[in-house]
Amino acid sequence: MRDAIEEFRDDYAGRYAAGVRAFLGRHGRELCRELQGAPARARSTVYIFGNGGSHAIGKCIEFALQRHAAARGAVLRVRTGVDVHLVNCLGAGGDPGISFAGVLEAEGADARDLLVLISGSGDSDNLCEAASYATRHSLPTVALVGSGRGRLSGVVPPGRCFSAPFEDQQISEDIIQSLAHLLERPAPEGRRGDWAASVAAHAEGLARALRAIPADFISAAAAAAVKAFRRGRFVLVSGFDDPALSACAEHTAHNLYWDSVYQVESPPRRLIRSSPTACDFSGISNDRHGRYLSHLTGAGDVGGDGVALFYSMSLDSPALLEVVGRLHAEGVPALVVAAGEGRAREYANVKACTTGLREPQAQAGVAQVFGHILGRLIRLMLLGRGEGSDSAAARFLIEHDLAQRRLLNE
Repeated sequence: MRDAIEEFRDDYAGRYAAGVRAFLGRHGRELCRELQGAPARARSTVYIFGNGGSHAIGKCIEFALQRHAAARGAVLRVRTGVDVHLVNCLGAGGDPGISFAGVLEAEGADARDLLVLISGSGDSDNLCEAASYATRHSLPTVALVGSGRGRLSGVVPPGRCFSAPFEDQQISEDIIQSLAHLLERPAPEGRRGDWAASVAAHAEGLARALRAIPADFISAAAAAAVKAFRRGRFVLVSGFDDPALSACAEHTAHNLYWDSVYQVESPPRRLIRSSPTACDFSGISNDRHGRYLSHLTGAGDVGGDGVALFYSMSLDSPALLEVVGRLHAEGVPALVVAAGEGRAREYANVKACTTGLREPQAQAGVAQVFGHILGRLIRLMLLGRGEGSDSAAARFLIEHDLAQRRLLNE
């Protein structure tokens, strides 16, 4: 399987980099100016809505915009979803998905605000409803989609729906997430050739970091998750050091719970533990005292059952060291995708790899890609498709996209 995973990883990295170059090269300057300029245009709120993994991408964009605004002394209010206490009040009448249109209506969103819609399929019902609200109330809207064939392209004003260049939903999501890295930087100026060169360098850096993740590490992570699923054990997923890494860990948890079992008959029970410390429940640690991360992630009450997957900027991260140390005492193995080296490798329960990246949003992007690759490999294993030739396994991994892409093909 090693050769198959390497071929899949390298193919994914190549398409990912090509897509980032094409998408950001064509749309990046316009999108950066639009989103970064929101405070200057006296808009009161930027609404960023998406479902599942797209919500996590929206959180990454939120963090980038907040940092950009703070560095310039600006104030920016961003809403990326629904307060947990309002969910029952904004029910969708039995329909799947949270009523984002209900959020806009409850807050009186209008022409002073900006709406950003993120959808891998480009076909999400609740996002289409939000776009319709925006049209009725003259609310400026930008849609970032993985396919122009979805209904969003028909309800968002012409020229305001930006499609990724591939219809592989997961690569499309990764391409859209790459925008967050650029949103933290100063507004793009200068010649178009300078922008293209900057985007190309960014894309190549992401691809190089992805190829630095060994096939054996990817295989070990997938095998550990499959083993945990089949034995009814937990998989703990979390990100440290930067809120974008925490959000991308939530994206990975979403992949493991849903996408990895797509079309798997009688799928195993998935016990996914994740700590959305930045994604949804950012205030939960405020009343904790000492070792709150161990408490929050449940690392102190796992009984030696399961496996952990962590994302971090450094293997020397204090938060990471705290949690892997507790897991080591409990006999729980941990796999870590970090940017830089450190002492976590000294723990016998830790298997780690490093990307060499320096910026958190770039590391978060590679973490998101790793989660997508992991989900496809787990699905391959659960379907029993990994027992044939390496070439057949590689073709399956490369050609079989997951998630909502199926909705457009029905």
